[in-house]
Amino acid sequence: MNLDSLPLVSVLLPSYNHEAYIEEAIMSVVNQTYKNIELIVIDDGSTDSSPEILKKLQQRYGFIYIQRENKGLIKTLQELKSLASGKYISLFSSDDKYALDKLTILVGFLEKNQEYVMVYSKIIIIDDNSNAVSKVNEDYKSGEIFHYLLKGDFFLNGLAALIRNEVYEQFDYNLKSYVDDLYMWLQVAFKNKIGFVDEYLGCYRKHNNHLSKNLLKMQESEEKIISQYKSYVHYDEAINEWNLRWFHNTSLCHKSVAIKKYLLRVLKLKNIFRLKLYKALIRLLIPCLLQK
Repeated sequence: MNLDSLPLVSVLLPSYNHEAYIEEAIMSVVNQTYKNIELIVIDDGSTDSSPEILKKLQQRYGFIYIQRENKGLIKTLQELKSLASGKYISLFSSDDKYALDKLTILVGFLEKNQEYVMVYSKIIIIDDNSNAVSKVNEDYKSGEIFHYLLKGDFFLNGLAALIRNEVYEQFDYNLKSYVDDLYMWLQVAFKNKIGFVDEYLGCYRKHNNHLSKNLLKMQESEEKIISQYKSYVHYDEAINEWNLRWFHNTSLCHKSVAIKKYLLRVLKLKNIFRLKLYKALIRLLIPCLLQK
């Protein structure tokens, strides 16, 4: 197929202190089977050797590269968004990588299915050495998926997504949000159809230190995002599912938060037969140090 006949895809890559992985990430874009790609990389004030690695790669492959002082992820994403000129947008992270046919498959889907503004696929979890650890399989949906996302029935990873720029350019990142993906996907899915491709097209790197010291900050952000939909007809159902999840997440190593903030929220008649509730209650009795 003639290159000129392929719609341009803008791959947006914020880079920060991932010297061990950034070249692998870049090469997974450079080596895509899909060839009409605009790769835009902003290094957000890395203090390791990432800028030097990126400069050499940019000289070799000619992508757009900006190196500047640290401004934070959300401001970096906003800047990347302003630079994108493709018909489609593909988001990325400097420690992850794409399957080599990701863009070929997802562009093909959106070109054939004009009713969808976005499409996503499944992901593989990889370790620090890029070995596959597990495949993520959830009860993914296609079409009008807002209700499922609001309940947290499954999680959509931007690494494995492709979105039409005409929709993406209307989105404004919340500078106060700690969970940018959830904030975006709920807004997109609220009025639009989103497609799903049943293939593994992204590799998400899970580091040994990913078990979140930032858990409470993340949950606070999630709660603010979900609360924006209080007028939605199924909000009570959705917030109950999130409260159960937040209670479970804090019940092991943030016990005071679990008890003071979430316990009364989940002790409801509707949850009396929910296994999630009893698992979290048991975790309250287990000392944090017993769990790795």
